[in-house]
Amino acid sequence: MNRAILPGEVVLEDAWRSFPARNDRAATLKELFTSFRSRRHPDVPDTHALAGVSLHINRGETVGIIGRNGAGKTSTLRVLAGIIPLHHGRAECGGRVATLIELGAGFGREFTGRENIRVNAALHGMGREEIDARIDEMIEFSELGHFIDSPIKTYSSGMLVRLGFAVAAHIDADVLLIDEVLAVGDEAFQRKCLRRIAERIEEGATLVLVSHSPATIERACRRVVVLDGGQVTYDGPTAQGLRFYHRQLGLEEAEPAMAGLPSGAPLAIAQARLEDGEGQPRQIFAPGERLRAALLLDPVPAAAEEREVELVIEVRQFPDRPVFRTAQTTPTGAGRRQVSFEIPRLNLLGGDYDLAVGVREGGEDAPVVFDRVLAFSVVAAEGAEGVVDLRGTWELEPTPVEVRP
Repeated sequence: MNRAILPGEVVLEDAWRSFPARNDRAATLKELFTSFRSRRHPDVPDTHALAGVSLHINRGETVGIIGRNGAGKTSTLRVLAGIIPLHHGRAECGGRVATLIELGAGFGREFTGRENIRVNAALHGMGREEIDARIDEMIEFSELGHFIDSPIKTYSSGMLVRLGFAVAAHIDADVLLIDEVLAVGDEAFQRKCLRRIAERIEEGATLVLVSHSPATIERACRRVVVLDGGQVTYDGPTAQGLRFYHRQLGLEEAEPAMAGLPSGAPLAIAQARLEDGEGQPRQIFAPGERLRAALLLDPVPAAAEEREVELVIEVRQFPDRPVFRTAQTTPTGAGRRQVSFEIPRLNLLGGDYDLAVGVREGGEDAPVVFDRVLAFSVVAAEGAEGVVDLRGTWELEPTPVEVRP
């Protein structure tokens, strides 16, 4: 007989979960009621997402789960959260569990962010008085500003992460189950989330984190579990686990850090931030709002004689699709100075974007070395889809037009 587990304890014992392989399209609703034939291919075996996985995590441990796509990482979190059942074995978490696994899970698209906070917090076991006492703190943490009172169907994926984590971070949970969704948020918000996770760990919470980012795993977790084909291939200290995983992928070293301006570059970008029309720091905008990139440039003393270079700004749709680029020539020896680039009307539609700042020498054919990336989100607009806001005026003549032969 299995013993009762303690708050904060996580147990997987000989966990098996498989999914049927299908050889054709999914059935329509009509076909489900009128056809009783099996849609499973007779010659294709089921896919084992988990094949005898056993894990024991003590209260207060920080465990990262990594592996190739399809290795069983998300399935592990889902069975621990009780979202999907096991076919065989045991999966159990002790105490209150806070989950952040799927974007928008548990949210109503027609409800506002504020309303969804209340509903989602209640689903996690918080009472009305507890929600009332913490809702202002949750809203402030999300940094959604006045968009908190907009329906979340207008939110980008990055905004949904902010909303979901704002709830999860303020639940007095014994176990935190977090999937790759944090990768959608901008870097500053990721650091803020990791700080909050660290605070919860200091208070004794257990963390189980799925991520493809070795840097995130290394910062947040002291133990790593490597999954491959639904089985545990490594379970131990983080540093050795990351080396094991990269050897498994055929890589000698971890992924390289993002390149900054090379040594000897004539300029250094000392500070960079996004602002709204009032000059206040912002990361979330509505279509048509004013956006300003404020930069502080420093000349590098070790650079060669004064010359002109190009300061380049590129806007990308997340993660790496360029949508706009502009450049401005600037001298290198003018001392510390402020530079800004302002978009008076942001003609982008809903989504997550990056504004990258870099330096180019040698003309238009020379490569640009990007040094700073500022993430921002745009709220979805009613009646328009895509990337660029080109909404115009429709005109429909009230009477039919005579067609002549």
